[in-house]
Amino acid sequence: MKNNLKPISLLTLLAWLISATTAGYLLPQLSIGSGGSIPISPWNIIVTLPLIGIVLVLMAIPMFKYRAALREIRKQSAKVSAQSLPRPKRLNSFYAVRLVLLAKSIAISGAIFSGWHLGVVWLQLTQPIVPTSTFQNALGLIGAIVMTVCAVIVERICKITDDLPDASAVGEPA
Repeated sequence: MKNNLKPISLLTLLAWLISATTAGYLLPQLSIGSGGSIPISPWNIIVTLPLIGIVLVLMAIPMFKYRAALREIRKQSAKVSAQSLPRPKRLNSFYAVRLVLLAKSIAISGAIFSGWHLGVVWLQLTQPIVPTSTFQNALGLIGAIVMTVCAVIVERICKITDDLPDASAVGEPA
């Protein structure tokens, strides 16, 4: 059975990043022009964004362990017949699909948050007087990048690989 879920392309993330950067630069400029102020990332966003990425990585620990066990068995399969290899316990397929979909959505939202913060920081750095809130928005940018990187790593780990060699493929009776 073929999986129709393709890993999110970096081009898609780049498109979301560019559009959000444009919005993050232009919308605060419109706000400033009408007498408003530049948006400042609140501390809860600065803490929450990387925390989402860390929780996602923690949720992927069973997938990391399963992939490591498969890698170890593949190394040993060259030395020993495929029938005598102990198979690792399979993961719940619903859990794996939910994990990869969550990773995809977090990667896209992380690219959007990264773009917004990049646009706002860029706007602040191009002002005649650099406001002190630039540091807070830069921390928001770093948190969004951490979230995006964690999501892309988890999504790549969830990629379907060939299973262990079957006994019939080696020439032995099943």
